[in-house]
Amino acid sequence: MEASGAPAEDVLLQRPWLPVSISGCRLLNKSWFGDTAYRLLLTDMQSVWEERMDAADIQNRAQELNRRLRAPVQAFFSHLCEVVEPSLSGAAGRAGREAQISLNRQDDGGVSVRLKSELAGLPFYWEFRCTPAPVALVCAQLVRPLLVMSRLLQRQVDQLGGLLVRKDAEIQDYRENGATLSRERLQTDAFVEQTYRDDLVAKTLPLLCSEQHDALGFDKDDIFVYLDTVTTG
Repeated sequence: MEASGAPAEDVLLQRPWLPVSISGCRLLNKSWFGDTAYRLLLTDMQSVWEERMDAADIQNRAQELNRRLRAPVQAFFSHLCEVVEPSLSGAAGRAGREAQISLNRQDDGGVSVRLKSELAGLPFYWEFRCTPAPVALVCAQLVRPLLVMSRLLQRQVDQLGGLLVRKDAEIQDYRENGATLSRERLQTDAFVEQTYRDDLVAKTLPLLCSEQHDALGFDKDDIFVYLDTVTTG
């Protein structure tokens, strides 16, 4: 956990979107947990929801959901963080031993994520009540970082394309001066940028757009590229 006085908005920008499946619903989430406060964002790529809670809010909800609980926030919040973290990080096996988690959609457009765990031998209940996020927040936390990452990756592709063209020219110079490959299987075709782009669009784009593509288009490598982009961009 991090200090409760940390600027949660900035901290969230440095967090990756992590894929998680709750009640059969595939989501991306990012979260920040302080000493006695938290922020949570969820999206199914059709809607984005958020919840932000401070110590007083957490105390009130804990007593609402756990009638016999009389402890201060500091006494149970660390337990909540311990069971929530594996649930939101997609570590289903580890989470399953510590907490039961479910998701429900609300009539007002929000979603609730309910957890049941055990604290000091007694059932402990928690509920994240997420409401639709404002457009400004969606742009700051999702749209703008993705556009930055897209621009970074495009620059990387352009640089690599230029490097391949120069490498092909270097290889051709070697051949014209009598150099030959010791192993024929190592020979490659010359890089033609337009052919490469056409092939990428024809073969890769349909896969990325497929509903069966895992993790809403994010995999482990995407997550780290996203995190690096946000923190350095």
